[in-house]
Amino acid sequence: MNYIIIGNSAAGLFAAEGIREADPQGAITVLTADHYPSYSRCLTTYYLAGDIEEEQIFLRTPEELAKLNLDIHYGCRVTGLNPEQQRVSTADGRSFDFDRCLIATGASAVTLDLPGTTLPEVFTLRHLENAKGIRHLLKPGGKAVIIGGGLVSLKSAYALRKQGLEVHVVVSSGYILSQMLNPLAAQRLEQHLSDHGIDIILNSDVTTIEGQDRVEGVQLKCGKRLEADLVIIGKGVRPNTEPFLDTGLKMKHGILVNDYLETNLPGVYAAGDVAEAWDFLHEGPRINAIWPNATEQGRIAALNMTGKRTFYKGSMGMNSVDFFGLRIISAGIIKPPQGNEGCGDSFTWQVTEDFYQDPSSQQPTYQSLILQGDYLKGYVLIGHPLQAGILTALVQAREPLSLRVREQIRAGKRGRVRFVL
Repeated sequence: MNYIIIGNSAAGLFAAEGIREADPQGAITVLTADHYPSYSRCLTTYYLAGDIEEEQIFLRTPEELAKLNLDIHYGCRVTGLNPEQQRVSTADGRSFDFDRCLIATGASAVTLDLPGTTLPEVFTLRHLENAKGIRHLLKPGGKAVIIGGGLVSLKSAYALRKQGLEVHVVVSSGYILSQMLNPLAAQRLEQHLSDHGIDIILNSDVTTIEGQDRVEGVQLKCGKRLEADLVIIGKGVRPNTEPFLDTGLKMKHGILVNDYLETNLPGVYAAGDVAEAWDFLHEGPRINAIWPNATEQGRIAALNMTGKRTFYKGSMGMNSVDFFGLRIISAGIIKPPQGNEGCGDSFTWQVTEDFYQDPSSQQPTYQSLILQGDYLKGYVLIGHPLQAGILTALVQAREPLSLRVREQIRAGKRGRVRFVL
């Protein structure tokens, strides 16, 4: 069997390992536009912060990769896929035939069409090369502007602040982490980041990045000017579907797959941040671009590619992060759907919010539960979230909470947690 994997991040690597375990003799070709062996994109901001060294970002040692017997082509940009000929073409004019193909191209950072974005000190942060370029410019007393209030933006701000830079975060919406937190939780985090020297500017946009040969500052829509010698754009990501637009693949936001991670094209599968797979909470296809989902999809795609028919149960969104000792976890649906957005809206939605003092922590803890009838659909925890594992299991179980479970949750572990249900 001749396998091709397009992409070598989480989904691609776990797929390669899964294929090799199931098919020791099959030929596995990996085509990746990246120039490095598989590494964790989640760790790039920790590398920026100086918390880890470069070698710690890689997922496998050279010896471990060698045992997989992969034919890896680095710096290889795929430009097309011919489903009839079962062939993948690349920008350098080569072509590769396959019996089974996995598209695991991930996503790319969104760029902005603004004056000054081509200056050498303007970055997005998606690849190790980006992180290395940013780290080369870091110096105490430097001034950085982060454009965007999402997770990558705030993790970048945290990293640069730890390195001694003056950091401003410009957010177009009314609160940070709008895809992960509700407004009250975001306010708690905003105050914490401000206490650690990060300036957050809400309801604002950058109109111009100033400078001739290098970054000198940014101009905001409100007329305010911020001095800067480094700018990071963190305005989200887009699935890397462009090479496959003319292939006949069914797409929505990403490449649509079925319960076995198959696309509509024979022998072609998709996994990771490019795949739009089943979300069991929203009850429809959705991209949940987080590391555990990508690894799980890569593993299951590998089983199906090798003939071991394996059902993919679906995913849900979940994120966890720590900023200067303040832990934050959110999972599932964090805001009830508006109007007729699905999620089984025949039951009443309820959102509970509560602050309490955890005996084992000096910081007050915030918690929000999102319920639909008797079903726990999501949660937000800030401070000392010891109950995250229990709550995650309850969300994933998709079963109504019994009176006994409710009482146990209310009591919490050794009285640490109090839920308002």
